[in-house]
Amino acid sequence: MNTMTEVPTLEIKRLFDASPERVFDAWMKRERWQAWIGPEGTNCKVTKFEPKVGGRYRVVMRMSDGRELPVVGVFRTIDPPHRFAMTWKWELGSDDSLVTVVLRDVGGKTEMTLRHDGLLTQENCDGHAKGWNGALNKLEAYLGS
Repeated sequence: MNTMTEVPTLEIKRLFDASPERVFDAWMKRERWQAWIGPEGTNCKVTKFEPKVGGRYRVVMRMSDGRELPVVGVFRTIDPPHRFAMTWKWELGSDDSLVTVVLRDVGGKTEMTLRHDGLLTQENCDGHAKGWNGALNKLEAYLGS
């Protein structure tokens, strides 16, 4: 008997009042990424950042309750300023997932599509949706400054 379990996929679309180059740089420059990455209410420190195919990153999210949650990954694709993909994993966990970001110029603004594949449960998908939406709110404020 072959049983397939559907794995949820998270997809978020946003329109930013900035060029694709500015949005891409906000992800691919360490100090810029560190300024906004992480859900609202968290402060993050990017402790490793190698923005090249095969390069690694590590982000330590400091939660409002003082917990630290490190995320690690590897850049799989980098095509400036159009798209990139990176693995995403809690450092102490075993589940690797994949984040793909596609940027498209729309009349001088940027339509960004973030797709997060490999989230094994709907609860995990919902938690990441909340986290990513919070981080993208911070990105929007960062780009506006």
